[in-house]
Amino acid sequence: MRRLGSALIVLLSCSSLIASEVNGARRIPKLASVPANTWVKLHEQAPTDEVRFRRQEHGGSCFDSKRGRIILFGSNTHGKDWTNSPLIFDVVENRWSRLYPDDERTTYRANDEGLPVAGQQGDHPWAMHTFGSVVYDPVRDEMVVCCNDPHMVPGRFTDALKGVWETVKRHPTWAFRLSDNRWEPLPCPAVHFFPYAAAWDSDRNIIVGYGNGVWELKGSPRHWNKVFDKALCGWHNNVVYDSRQKAFVVFGSNENSNDVILYRPESGEHRKLPTVGQRPPKDQHNPMCYDPNIGRTLVLVDHVRDSETPTAGSTESWLFDLATDSWQHLPSATLPFACGMNYNCHYDPVSHACLLVADAPTSQGKVVTVFAIRLSVD
Repeated sequence: MRRLGSALIVLLSCSSLIASEVNGARRIPKLASVPANTWVKLHEQAPTDEVRFRRQEHGGSCFDSKRGRIILFGSNTHGKDWTNSPLIFDVVENRWSRLYPDDERTTYRANDEGLPVAGQQGDHPWAMHTFGSVVYDPVRDEMVVCCNDPHMVPGRFTDALKGVWETVKRHPTWAFRLSDNRWEPLPCPAVHFFPYAAAWDSDRNIIVGYGNGVWELKGSPRHWNKVFDKALCGWHNNVVYDSRQKAFVVFGSNENSNDVILYRPESGEHRKLPTVGQRPPKDQHNPMCYDPNIGRTLVLVDHVRDSETPTAGSTESWLFDLATDSWQHLPSATLPFACGMNYNCHYDPVSHACLLVADAPTSQGKVVTVFAIRLSVD
């Protein structure tokens, strides 16, 4: 009876949030009646939607916690895709928007400073792979993109930028000011996390990149500072910041791995954890986010049989507890398809929910779909 009473209290409390604002912050209406540890579909792109697009597997994203929005930025490029506009999903209005049309390849050039720019005004970055290197800076209210795309080098995958690529003097770290939707290249020498990942340190208010060593974007003016010469995993990793433990959690590798790497800035601790007990399947380029409400990192891991294609199978949901170096599998939170390469998982601190943008199979083929889950632990 006590458990049932508690559940009713939670349900009634959640129901009062539908289509309303709480302390000036908007919450996701659809989550009000969904049990914990269960994925719910928030939005599925339809032919009638004003904004439709193909999700870019090599692209990254961040969560604009000030406005309650997922922001995708990145492209599969290879000379076949030129997506260079941020694509925005408002979790309460439940719709996608695009800030500007993707720029024509013919506008790609180097500006007077030798920086790669696109658009008629030369005020947008090129389309590029971004992987896990797109980070929201809530202090400056910016989306920071810590990547450039060597796949665009003429002769590797495409010659589309032949004669243009050679004129670029510097590929910068890009910052996108969300207050006025303006791109700015940081003046400091860039460090690019291709094909690695970066995350926001909410205690020190800096960005940490994990790959090609360990680096921190800090100071005023901002600059990249190397902390370690070597990362402890291969590429296609992902990284989140555990604010309870004040440490970074790194998972995944191009070689497929289920090891967890710890980087604790305060002490300088940097090691691969032993993790005795159950672990998720080995994997790479995993959707991940940290839920401070429960003090766990959510990691989505593909479960694919050898006979299946990379997009078939299912996606398992696992929680990692850094405090005890242990994993918990959530069978009730299994998705009926494999996510594949995906860096589009984020925590919404207003709705206390984890959000995922994925390609869900439908009768019309794969469709960009947004899911949400409220996590709970015993």
